[in-house]
Amino acid sequence: MSQKPLFICITGIDGVGKTTHVNLILEHLHEKGIKCQYKWLRFHHLLSYPLLAYCRIAGYTRLSTLGSSQKCSYHEFYNSRLISIIYPWILLFDTFIFTTIKVYVPIFFGTSVVCDRFIYDTLIDVAVATKNHEIHKKAVGRLFLKLIPKNAHFIMLSVDKLIIFSRRAELKDDSTFDERYELYAKFSRLFNIPIIYNVNRNSVNSTVKDVNTAILKRLELYYA
Repeated sequence: MSQKPLFICITGIDGVGKTTHVNLILEHLHEKGIKCQYKWLRFHHLLSYPLLAYCRIAGYTRLSTLGSSQKCSYHEFYNSRLISIIYPWILLFDTFIFTTIKVYVPIFFGTSVVCDRFIYDTLIDVAVATKNHEIHKKAVGRLFLKLIPKNAHFIMLSVDKLIIFSRRAELKDDSTFDERYELYAKFSRLFNIPIIYNVNRNSVNSTVKDVNTAILKRLELYYA
């Protein structure tokens, strides 16, 4: 099948079922004979490792546990104005490096990329860590957004909070969950990201297949 390589990203907060639907999209593309790869692109660190190590030692990163055993780290960079300025720029360079390797190189050689999270998710992480919810308007935020391929197609998965907590009870303990949930809703509006609810709001009997069908219908113009 001859066509330009695609870049498709499923974005959304933890617990909405992104990985399941990324895998179903990959399966659909393979069935159509489209060469494609899976990528996880929420964040990658390289140049930022020394700064992250310092933040751990200096107390700007706090370790916690969600539920009974899931370890997590809270970056509280908002407690340092300097780190709040420096970290996004260093992360931008890291993101540029890994986006080039994992997105632009495969696309250049004709391979489509289907990813679980990308730049919008990264910016939300930075917004939470720095308490700068307007990061996308800053110079560094605008440069992050320029890393998105021109042929990118995004779908945001969402469900009500109570459904997320019923699926992943440990997320009730995430002190930043509500903040992230609101930021995802805000970004969907700001960047016109289509939202598909990973449950049929009119039927408690909706299935994974129903939701996948809705996603494929939304994307069918791009790989029909």
